[in-house]
Amino acid sequence: MKVLIFLACALAPGEWTRFRGPDGGGIADGAALPREIGADKNVVWKAAIPAGKSSPIVTADRIFLTGHEAGKLITFALDRKSGKVLWRVEAPGHRDEKRNKLNDPASPSAVSDGRNVYVFFAGFGLVSYTPDGKERWRLPLGPFTNFHGMGASPILAAGKLLMICDQDIDAYLIAVDQNTGKVAWKTMRPEMVHSFSTPLAHQLPGGRTEIIVPGSYQLTSYDVANGKELWMVRGLTYQVKSVPVIAGGVLYFNGWAPGGEPSERMELPAFREMIGKFDADKDGKLSKTEVPKNWHPGNWDMQDLNKDGLFDEKDWEYYRMRRTSSNSAMAIKLGGSGDVTNTHVLWRYQKSLPDVPAVLLYKNALYLIRNGGILQTLDPATGNLLKQGRLPHALDEYYASPVGGDGKIYLISRNGNVSVLEAGADWGIAATGDFGEEVFATPAIADGHIWVRTTSALYDFALR
Repeated sequence: MKVLIFLACALAPGEWTRFRGPDGGGIADGAALPREIGADKNVVWKAAIPAGKSSPIVTADRIFLTGHEAGKLITFALDRKSGKVLWRVEAPGHRDEKRNKLNDPASPSAVSDGRNVYVFFAGFGLVSYTPDGKERWRLPLGPFTNFHGMGASPILAAGKLLMICDQDIDAYLIAVDQNTGKVAWKTMRPEMVHSFSTPLAHQLPGGRTEIIVPGSYQLTSYDVANGKELWMVRGLTYQVKSVPVIAGGVLYFNGWAPGGEPSERMELPAFREMIGKFDADKDGKLSKTEVPKNWHPGNWDMQDLNKDGLFDEKDWEYYRMRRTSSNSAMAIKLGGSGDVTNTHVLWRYQKSLPDVPAVLLYKNALYLIRNGGILQTLDPATGNLLKQGRLPHALDEYYASPVGGDGKIYLISRNGNVSVLEAGADWGIAATGDFGEEVFATPAIADGHIWVRTTSALYDFALR
């Protein structure tokens, strides 16, 4: 009997239960993967699905996605083997919120405990469903004050569903019981403004779990049991979108935002000095006419957090910090307590960084893909550049994060151009492909299959 149980576990299908896989690393080794993928290459099945930019997650027999259609927010499940849509259900509400034109009402990806599915819609909040689409619980959240709209995905850790709600006013991290949807704790993040990075859970010695959350200007660790801050690192850029990766007790992260390049940094006076010199009407705030034009932000409304047309102290100090923030990829030694910036940051790298895609650590190399099809590999131990080159088939924008397995790296550009690399510091292009339509979602990988969401369809690829 023990042998049979062991064999059953060994043969159980692999899973990809959250954005970028079970540990957020984007890697799924253990089975052969196709060398070529595209609209007509190694396709097992193709399913028409509603619009949306969330990424697929995969359990033993289901694939879960979110989307929107005719003003409705939708969660749906497909059969893993056939691609047949098993069920679709509308969210309990739909609030249309401000967002960037590249954002989407269904951008955050679902997460699963292997059976049940959990989703977040900025237009409603959190909802959980059974494997068959029956609602388990709901928790309305918002409305949100995120200038570009919400983008982070929920994660599961230590019996809790965790959701980062970074926004311009009243940013917070919330934890709810994954079985009941009741709030376990809520930690305010008053120093934060809008960001879009999905957090990462990490097991600590002694059985505790931390959740590591990148945000405006700093990366923070919290105890999942109670939401208390454990440690933090300063020096991130002001608007983060990437996802952390952990290996060997070291965390790797990339943060890029417009204006964070060294050549664009600008030292601005503190708010009190600005008021003393330029507050002509003595109302204690700064108007567009009172701020010298050469100090104006490129987008006044984005820095005006409460949208009253004026800069108060929080608005100005946020903008001031933005002008001195730094884009960088970095490595951070885990552990410690309090501010560990000066003791735990192992290296920073600041050249030719990605905007949205997360870093990928695979085969002892750190991969960074940026717009224009520029790919770099860094030495994870030192941050030194190992190789830089262009992907000639895909000189394009990139929103999907790279994923890897079976010695291959998969990169898909916004316009659906595929580059498959032979993994390694001295990477090379093994094959190319094309979907013929846009791709924003990050692929999922399990058991020799790779699933890719395009504008109109979900594809399943495997060796044929």
